[in-house]
Amino acid sequence: MTAKASQREVVVDALVALAATATSLLAVATQVRSDGGSVSVGTIALIGTAGVAIMWRRRAPVGVLTVVVACHLVVMIVSDSEIALTAMLVVALYTVARSGNRRTALVVASLAAIGSAVAATAIDPGESFASEVVGELATMLLPVAVGYALRTRDQRLADRIETEARTRVQAERLRIARDLHDVVAHGLSTISVQSGVAAHLIDSNPDHARQALVVINETGKHTLEELRAMVGVLRSTDETPLRPVPVDPNDIADVVDSARTAGLDVHTVVTGAFPANVSDASVVATHRILQEALTNVIRHAGPVPVDLKLAHGRDELTMEIRNQPGRFVRSNGASTGVGIIGMAERAESIGGTVSAEPTDEGGFAVQATIPYRRSI
Repeated sequence: MTAKASQREVVVDALVALAATATSLLAVATQVRSDGGSVSVGTIALIGTAGVAIMWRRRAPVGVLTVVVACHLVVMIVSDSEIALTAMLVVALYTVARSGNRRTALVVASLAAIGSAVAATAIDPGESFASEVVGELATMLLPVAVGYALRTRDQRLADRIETEARTRVQAERLRIARDLHDVVAHGLSTISVQSGVAAHLIDSNPDHARQALVVINETGKHTLEELRAMVGVLRSTDETPLRPVPVDPNDIADVVDSARTAGLDVHTVVTGAFPANVSDASVVATHRILQEALTNVIRHAGPVPVDLKLAHGRDELTMEIRNQPGRFVRSNGASTGVGIIGMAERAESIGGTVSAEPTDEGGFAVQATIPYRRSI
């Protein structure tokens, strides 16, 4: 609890105690004077004692309730007031129920109601004891019911917030896992292809082998930079989003250039652009699905021509990545299905779709529809 919140509670409790004290004193004084008497010093002292106790209701709710009930019954007997400290008793009962001690509040409320009914019947023997008990019970149990209802509401709200927070954390972890998979898979696939090229050409064409080694070096550095950025975001304590968002949503040059350095002949056609209100999730999904699709081409088809089409509509982006048949089949290129599943899950999480299937020409095509914002 902050100091500001604590000070505010002290002020509220002081105002509540003052109001309850004034109400009780006025009620007792009015009834006593109507009977031709005056309020005694002892009655004022008891009301004051209960008022001071009310100020401590948050720290010791049961103790405060005990003091208030005792003062209430004594004031009823001493001053012949049937109302006495009812206002303070209502506040004390509400506080106990709100603090979670519902059983204690119910027991004390019942005992106080019976005691008040006994005192009221003694003051006015003409009153029915049963009607007095019913009336006092209704008065005492109402604040208990209200306090418990508010506590239940607060508990449900807290549980809902905690559940939502856990859900968001789990979803964030899945996003991070997908991003890590995309980054590592893309980098290692490029390095694997280029290392194979370098090993094959190291004797016959040293210059091309040297270029492949340069690509491996640059790809390794770029992958490490992305991993450091993601780990840095995870370690940060500010409001930075947990998933990396491209600075320019329409800039896919890094992804395409990386695929080209791995040997893909990427032909790109882009129509339109993202609107200003596009969500970060949609931008990340577009870049990661594109990266994953190109990585799969590198992994399973090798350096082949790829047609990339991005068509921006009014509410969504349509993306197609279509590659020609592979020139070779890598012995370690068996698919685990994780890449396609990850693309589909990422698209579905924002209301989009992904389809992946072989083409009639023997190649492979990935089609995705990414809404600019998830509809609610």
